[in-house]
Amino acid sequence: MCNRVIYGLCLMLLLACCREEYQESREEIVVEGWIESGGNPVVMLSRTFTVTTKEETDEGESIVLPWGKVTVSDGTQSVILTGDYDERYFPPYIYSTSRIKGVPGRTYRLTVEYGDRVLTAQTTIPMPDSLEALTVTPCAEADSMYQITAYYDDDPSTKDYYLFLARIFNRETRYYPSLLGVMDDAMLTLHNRQVVQPGIHMLTTGDEHRYRPYFHERDSVQLKFARIDETTYNIHKAYNEMVTLSSNPLFASDISMPTNIQGGLGFWCGYAVTRYNVIIADSIRK
Repeated sequence: MCNRVIYGLCLMLLLACCREEYQESREEIVVEGWIESGGNPVVMLSRTFTVTTKEETDEGESIVLPWGKVTVSDGTQSVILTGDYDERYFPPYIYSTSRIKGVPGRTYRLTVEYGDRVLTAQTTIPMPDSLEALTVTPCAEADSMYQITAYYDDDPSTKDYYLFLARIFNRETRYYPSLLGVMDDAMLTLHNRQVVQPGIHMLTTGDEHRYRPYFHERDSVQLKFARIDETTYNIHKAYNEMVTLSSNPLFASDISMPTNIQGGLGFWCGYAVTRYNVIIADSIRK
């Protein structure tokens, strides 16, 4: 009986502590931002909120932060980004500018001011790299489907990290990170090759958006092969692990996403991109 009472008191204390922790948790600003070589910066701002508050049932409440001051500096100029609606992204509101473009080797500092909050981060765009080859082969696991294999020309004397982003032309409006498309060169096989899968679609419904790891014969695939730094690699690696584990109904994902944002959550990443177009039908005929 005594043990039951002690157990009950401990449980009540634990619940009380959890409730107090949730009530006192601080709302955080979340930054999702990147800049590519030859491209403009893109930044999205949102906020966190605890699931124990009334906000979770208020349909009018928005997590998007549309009135922030977002500044990007490359060491020679500082540019304030302009916010605008963009349905290609979620949340569908981004900050960007055409007045600054990514240049390999440069470091870009991000400053976000929202209310009394100031968030900062910086990232460097590495020097770009190129692939040795891209091949298209039939899939043994799926009839009438094909897979793309990338062959690296990796320098064994340097430590390198890579990322693939993919877009199917005329069907996708933007590039998405390829599933399992982030790579540490220490993980490359003896043949320096990797299968490139389509991009990861999140928060989509309907059969037309159902993920498939291969390509159709009619697909025209646009690829970005990006060289990235270690911080960007760790962020994308955690994201891939979260996506993979979240698809398993037996195991919940409890991965804490790494962040390089000072004063908030999220990421600010630089990509040195090399672009490739792969027309599946033409590759088959060749």
